[in-house]
Amino acid sequence: MTMHASTMSLSELQARMQAHVLSHDDAALLDVCDEHGLSAQRRLGIYHYAYRARLLETMRDTFAHTWRYLGDEWFDRLALAFIEEHPSTHANLRWYGQAWPAWLDGSRLVQMEAGLHPEVTELAQLDWALRRAFDAADAVSVTAADLAVMPVDDWTQAPLHAHASVALVVLQCNALALWHALDRDETVPELESLLQPVTVLVWRHEERPHFRSVPEQEVQALTLLLLGRSFADICALLQDQQGEQVDAVACGASLLRQWLKDGLLIQSASMGAGESATFPLAEHHA
Repeated sequence: MTMHASTMSLSELQARMQAHVLSHDDAALLDVCDEHGLSAQRRLGIYHYAYRARLLETMRDTFAHTWRYLGDEWFDRLALAFIEEHPSTHANLRWYGQAWPAWLDGSRLVQMEAGLHPEVTELAQLDWALRRAFDAADAVSVTAADLAVMPVDDWTQAPLHAHASVALVVLQCNALALWHALDRDETVPELESLLQPVTVLVWRHEERPHFRSVPEQEVQALTLLLLGRSFADICALLQDQQGEQVDAVACGASLLRQWLKDGLLIQSASMGAGESATFPLAEHHA
């Protein structure tokens, strides 16, 4: 440490050090001595490089399938450009990279002379949703047995709560097929645009992330679930969509059985246990 640095507060030294690590601000050079054969520039450069190397390592881990698809050169080029624009703001690196899929979207890859590749954004969205699902907060899932001991009006009218890991990812191309091929070390298929967008449901159950494509009817119902709406609201939506010729309660019950099986719903204070009640879903749940 130099004589100049000894007159500064710790917070001032930290701020100058951070400015050098993030943007190569030369003010911190005044705070560091040449020592052990290394100049102040070289000594600070170690931290400047290590910061980016650690974030790049984190992104390679989080976006593993996107990395495999792009290869080292293009992944690192894009990731390092993102790192320069988005410094880490969280104490835990598991949350770093959340903004990368959106950063990749649009004309970003064209601007960086990579060409137009919408599948890269969608692969990154899948990778992030699965990592987010893995790291989401734990919660106790609701089971059919839990609902069976509640008065029916209590749980049909109460807001439903989705597990924190639940997310919906909309795909415009065959990114799901690309992801599966990359995951299995198989030949990656050619890029194809889909005739209709596909929505993928991502969640965690029994400590493992899962995902599956879902039909439009379920997408609408899941959207209400994520908004904290009730089972009655979901049935009303299904009725509006399909008309009087369809039993909306039966359709809603079918979706609810699947959600209970998948562990998508969590317990909440609004679902108070009461006396046992007839539960028409229980006899169908397996």
